[in-house]
Amino acid sequence: MIALLEAGNVHPTARQVAEQAHVSVRSLFHHFEDVDTLFLGAAQLHAVRHRPLIVAIPPHGPLQPRVRATCHQRRNLFETIAPVHRVVQTRSERLPALAALLADHRSLLRRQLAVTLAPELGTRGPGAELLLEALELATGWETWHALRDHTRHSASSAERVTVYTVSRLLH
Repeated sequence: MIALLEAGNVHPTARQVAEQAHVSVRSLFHHFEDVDTLFLGAAQLHAVRHRPLIVAIPPHGPLQPRVRATCHQRRNLFETIAPVHRVVQTRSERLPALAALLADHRSLLRRQLAVTLAPELGTRGPGAELLLEALELATGWETWHALRDHTRHSASSAERVTVYTVSRLLH
């Protein structure tokens, strides 16, 4: 399933998945109740495989290197997960387990920002939570997707926009 999604097949059939896996369709459905269950399993596996790409940058030292490192890490993550993540986003409305998987992913990314930018957030007092929400939005999948797919920025250009946005929010 993951290989087919990464190859651009956003609606792989059970037969295509079985062929890709070199198993029979019957064998596929012996392990998975239906295509949605198979897709959920693939999405969960994909998330586990790419979780190591999300690492908190140590919250000390100059701000700009931490901002650049965080934005570069997001670029690497989003570029890697994009083919599968796009499909997960579209199917999450009808599959609550996928919506929960996306919420967990967003929560992990938010915690990474909170740790990496703790010194700056700590000086904002009651505005810290609002700033964290703005930072989360600026560095999140939806913004990356808009930059890459809607405004057609290259990955490096989208990263520069993200660094600029985060830097402005923190000043």
